[in-house]
Order: sequence, then C-alpha cells, then structure tokens
Amino acid sequence: MVKFGELRIQQLKKELEERNLPISGQKADLQARLREAMEADGINVDEFEFVGPETSTKVEEKVEEQRTSSSVDMNTLLVAIKQMAENAVQTENRLAQQMTQIAENAENAVQTGNRLGENAENAVQAENRLAQQITQIAANTSQLESRLTQQITENNTQLEKRLVQQITENNTQVQEKFSKFEDELSTIKNDEENLRSEFLQLNNRVRELQLHGPAPSTNNQRLKAPTFDGSIPFQIFKLQFEKTAMANNWNAADKVASLFVSLKGPAAEILQTIPDCERDNYEALMSAIERRYGSEHRKQIYQIELQNRGQKMNESLQEFATEIERLAHLANADAPVEYIERVKIQCFINGIRDVDTKRATYALPKRTFAETVSHALTQETASLLSKPAHKVQRVEMEQPALMEEILKTLKTIGAPRVNTTGRCFNCGKAGHFARNCNIKVNPSKRKQPTDNEDGASTSHKSLN
Repeated sequence: MVKFGELRIQQLKKELEERNLPISGQKADLQARLREAMEADGINVDEFEFVGPETSTKVEEKVEEQRTSSSVDMNTLLVAIKQMAENAVQTENRLAQQMTQIAENAENAVQTGNRLGENAENAVQAENRLAQQITQIAANTSQLESRLTQQITENNTQLEKRLVQQITENNTQVQEKFSKFEDELSTIKNDEENLRSEFLQLNNRVRELQLHGPAPSTNNQRLKAPTFDGSIPFQIFKLQFEKTAMANNWNAADKVASLFVSLKGPAAEILQTIPDCERDNYEALMSAIERRYGSEHRKQIYQIELQNRGQKMNESLQEFATEIERLAHLANADAPVEYIERVKIQCFINGIRDVDTKRATYALPKRTFAETVSHALTQETASLLSKPAHKVQRVEMEQPALMEEILKTLKTIGAPRVNTTGRCFNCGKAGHFARNCNIKVNPSKRKQPTDNEDGASTSHKSLN
C-alpha cells in the first residue's frame, strides 16, 4: 500500500485514466489534478492508501521525471503539429470558400457572358486560370503537409536521441556519486573504528592511573610537607600543602598521612573532634581545619584593621604597602580583583604618614596598586633629596672654666628676679614685684605704703 506522496508518475497517470482525466503534464500537475478529483469525490487524500509498490529509488524517479519531461516535449510538438494541421485545414476552407466565391463569380460571369456574349471567352479564360490556381494551391498544401511530417519525424528522432543520451549521462553521474559516497562511508567507518580503539586505550589508561596512581620517581627530590600550628593564616598553609602534594605526586592516602603529620600544637587537637569514618577523607579533614582556623569569621577584624592601619613612625613605605596588601586580601577574600585593587590604593594613600607624599599621591592617582606604591616611593625620595642639609660647625672647648661662668650667668639671667628689699605695689606683700604678682586687687582698696615703705621704695626704684 502506498500513500499519495509516494505515488509514481505512472501510477498517477493510471489513477487519472481511471477517472477519465487528462494525463499530460509534470508530476506536480498530475498530483494536483488527482487531489482535486479525489477531494471532489469526498476522499481524504493524505489518509487514502493506493495499491502499488511501496518504495522506489531516486534514480527511477529521476528517469520518470525525465520521461515525463520528454513526454511533455512530445506533447508540445504534437500540439504544434495539430495546430499546423488545423491551420492547413483553415487555409483549405478558406480556399474552398474562395473557390465557391469564384464559382459564383463564374456563374455571374457566365450569366453576364450569356447576356453580353462578348465576354464569354474571358470568362472561360478566367475559369481556366482559377482552375490552375486551385491545382497550384492543392500542390502547395500537399508539399506543406509532406514538409511538416518530415520535420515532425526529424524532431521526434532528435528528441529520442537527446533523451537517451541524457538518461545515460544521468545514470553514469548517479553511479559515480554513489561510488564516491560508498568510498566516503568506508573511510568514515575506518576512522570511527580507529577512534573507538584509541578511546578504549585512553579509557583503560585512565582507569589504570586511577587505580594505581602515578609511580613516584626516585630521582626527583621529594618536598617536605609544611607544618601548621594555627599561627599562620590557613589559606597560606593550604596553598603550600597543595603545591607540595602536586610536586610529590601524592594520592588521597598520601595527602591524609602528610596532613596528620603537618598538624602541630593546638591545630593537632582538631584530630580528636573528627569521627573515625572521616579520618581517611582528605576533604573532610581540610574542611574541619578551615572551619577552625579559616578566615571567614575574621573578615570583620581584618576590615577594621585595614581601615585603621596607618604608617608607623619607623616603618618604610614598602613595609607599609606589604601590610596593606595582606590585610586587603584577608578582608576581601571573595571580592573581585578590581575591588581589592581600589581598596588597597585608598587605604595605602590614607595611611601615608608624610603629608607631602600623601598630597603628591592624591594629586596624581594611578590605576594599579604597584604603580601607586612606586609613585609614593619616588615622591618620598624626591622630598628627602630636596630638603636643605643643615651643617653644624664644630665647637672646641678650650677654656672649661670660662664656659662654666658663662653658663652660671645665663642661668641667673633666665631665673625670675625676687624682690628682697621692698613690697609689691599691687598686693602690698614683700618678696616679689608688681609685674610678677598673680593677685588681682581693686585700685581703691590698694594699701598705701608708710613713710618707711616710701623711703624703701624710692631706694628700690633708684636701684632699679
């Protein structure tokens, strides 16, 4: 049983002949004609099953299409021949009409000749001429028919030759393409088999490596595992331990044994808290140490230290930059690199102790932290080189006794003078002058000195 779309051209023509429909045209025209007829009869074309072969090769379909195209060409030629024959018949009819008209004219001429008598001979001649013309026209039509038949036969033979030649060429091309396709399929199958064998070999090799692990080389020197007691950051220890395990080609068991040996002091106490079922699991051991000594719960502490960190008195800019970088990475471990870079630059500039260096670094900002530190170092060295050098002259002590007397006189000059002879004019007490008095007294209540005090004061003024 065959569906509508799988029908061949011969089957389509057969179905059309059964329905008394024309069978000329290409495959698409035949299908459209048959579909219209079946739908008019109330038949579902897509679900209806036709009787015939189920499969057909592409070559046969191409041959059928070519045959249909050739039949179409033949049909067109036959149509042209029919049209020419119809034209010839029309010409014959016209000639017959002309002959009838001529005959009528002849009869009229005979009648007129009979009537006139003088033009009879002319009418006979005209009739003879007309007969000659008729015979000539008949000969011309026979020649035209022979030429048309000859041309039709020649065109048919040429078309048949062309169709045969084209079919043979198409068959050879199809066979060549089919042979090439078979060659390509064979090569693809060979490549697929080779790839499968290589994949199996690689898979077996990976399984062997997973089971046995790489054999450690005896010539290379093995690295010693780092120790951890909780005093250094956990991330640094983890990085050192992972690099050592990679260099020594340790497997999971070797990592667990080395990690047990590496834990010292308070860090080794974590082993007591790990269950027996997880003591051979490297990831469980490392995660337990990270929960205890990891930097997740210390981020806020590192952030506070980073914000309050400034350059110390005897600390160089390079040491200060290293400390800022360490705190920035510890405080923002999961942040993007660009954010950490901005934080490092801002905290470094804010913590610079020298005002001139800080101002110059603010004035010319840089993109990276390394460029900022380099710029600050250059500014610091430039400010140190630009400061004037103060030269101190050498003083030689040739007379120590004279220098001691000079120092004593300087001390006496610098010491506050004491009034031993008179009283203070401000408060009236003895032992100091009015300019050195700390007591505020109203001028109206100021004590007036006696005569003896006046004399003493006058003598004191004269001394002063």
